[in-house]
Parts: sequence; structure tokens; C-alpha cells
Amino acid sequence: MIEVMRQVRNALVWNLNTDLDNIPACEQWSEMLRKNIDALDKAMADAELKWVGLTDEDIEQGCKESWITEQAFQSAVWWAEAKLKEKNT
Repeated sequence: MIEVMRQVRNALVWNLNTDLDNIPACEQWSEMLRKNIDALDKAMADAELKWVGLTDEDIEQGCKESWITEQAFQSAVWWAEAKLKEKNT
């Protein structure tokens, strides 16, 4: 998701850098591009900051509450966290 936002942002920056500021009729277009670029920058920063993994204490507590072995539980947690990171970056 973040990679797609980066690609869109790069396309907007490319459009902005095509010298639109020197064409009077394109002032509104340039301003809209700048606002969209700013919005994408904020969205990417927010998305990158939102990931918080489980602490060792969280995993330990889950192990205590689980009916499966500690090794199986930890393996499942590590797998799930890796998959979530992959899907959210």
C-alpha cells in the first residue's frame, strides 16, 4: 500500500515539475497537485508509524493463555507478524 502511494506521489511530483507554474491557466492545477502531494506525504508517514508489533510480554501472556505448546504459539506469532508487515508496507 505504501509503495503504491509512493508511486502516485512521484507521478504527481513529475507533473508538478513540468513547469506548470509558468502557465497562468495552470495555477489551480499546480496548487491541487501540491495539496495532493502533501496529503500523500502525511498518509505515508501515518501508515509507516502505525505498525506496532507484539512485545515479548504480549507473546509470553498469549503463551500462558494458549492450549498449544509455547514453541508452536511463538512460531505462529512470528509468522503472523511477518505476514502482516509484508502486507502493510
